[in-house]
Parts: sequence; C-alpha cells; structure tokens
Amino acid sequence: MLNRSTRRLASAAAVGALGIAIALGTTACGAGKISQTANQEPAVNGASGSITLTPSEYDGQEMSNGSIAIRNAHVLYPVSKADQIFGDGGPFALAFNIANDSPTRVVKLQSVSAKTGNIKLTPPTSTSGGDPASIAPGKALLAGQPSGSDPDLAAGADSRWTVELTNAGDTVAAGLTVPITFNFAVYDLGGKQVETVSTTVDTPVDGGTLNERQDVVRDVQGESEH
Repeated sequence: MLNRSTRRLASAAAVGALGIAIALGTTACGAGKISQTANQEPAVNGASGSITLTPSEYDGQEMSNGSIAIRNAHVLYPVSKADQIFGDGGPFALAFNIANDSPTRVVKLQSVSAKTGNIKLTPPTSTSGGDPASIAPGKALLAGQPSGSDPDLAAGADSRWTVELTNAGDTVAAGLTVPITFNFAVYDLGGKQVETVSTTVDTPVDGGTLNERQDVVRDVQGESEH
C-alpha cells in the first residue's frame, strides 16, 4: 500500500510528464510556422526635414515666425524600364510635400538641387492665378505622385509640381538615400523679403516592386501537407 508521501510523489511525476508532453506538442505544431515578414523588405517611408525661421523682436520680446516642413520626400521607383533608367542615372521623378507652418511669413520655393545631377522643376498646369512657387501661411506645395497612390484617383493631381532628376550617375539606387537640397526665399506679409533659407534632406528611393509587409504568421508545415 502506498503511503501519503509516495502518493504525492506519484502525482507530481504525472503532472510533470503531462507538462512535458504539452510543451513538446506545442513546439512541434509551431515548428512549421514562420513570420510572413521574415523574408520581406520593409516598406520605405519618405524622408522629412524642417527649417525654423528667424524670430522677430517686438518691444524687446522675441516672437516665433514658425517653420517650413518638408514631408514624405522620396525618389519614385520607375514604373517601366527601371534597369535602363537606373543605368542611365535618370530621369527619376521626385515626390514631396512642403508645408508653410508659419503664420507670419510667405515662403517661396526658389530651387531644388542634388549633389550629383540636375533637377528640373515644372509648375502645375492648374493654378489659382498667383505664383505657384509661393506658399501662403498654413498652405502647402505638392510635388509628384506619392508612392502607393492611384494617379487616377489622386485629388488635385493637376495642381502638383513635376520634379525630375537627371544625370545622377550611380547615386540613385534602392537602399540608398540621395541628398536633396531645398532653397527658399522668405517674405513678410507685406511682401518684403526678410531672409533666404535652405535644408538638405537625405531622400530615399521608394520600395517600388518590393512586397508589402504583412505581419501575420504563415503555417509552412500545414501548407506542405496539402
């Protein structure tokens, strides 16, 4: 007959064996599963930059004049003849959004330049009658068709600038960034020029034909059994 201590030891052993069996079963079931993102490149996001405008002084107090923000700047992956375009160093289309976050200044895009190559700016076909390069307080200048958007459905496509980079040599390639410099003239609300400013943004090439990330778990073992 088993005494009380012996029965407790036997029960503990049974529970331990059951736990090991469950652990082994779980490991076996999970062995054939891999993350869907394990062999996929992450999507490339556009780069950003900002310029803080020189503050003004009023009655001995310093007053902020806000800033200029460059958002989602990227080189668009060629939709056709990509090998030829990369080999020739262009032409590449650029996309970006320039926002005037100043309540007291009008900013004018004077030029965009690259360390290697030439950049051509073409104004939009649809304008409100003013200078399309001038950005009023709280407004934005749009260039190019952002990666991943449908050109036929994009709102205001005819109000976007066309920006083209040529003669870039081998400086543009997937995985690299291209230094792009944005140059501005800044005016007060009365139309007087008060300063010129610039900033350089390390601009990536978009993901192009890379697969879109899917953060799900795929059962490879189950797929192989079908």
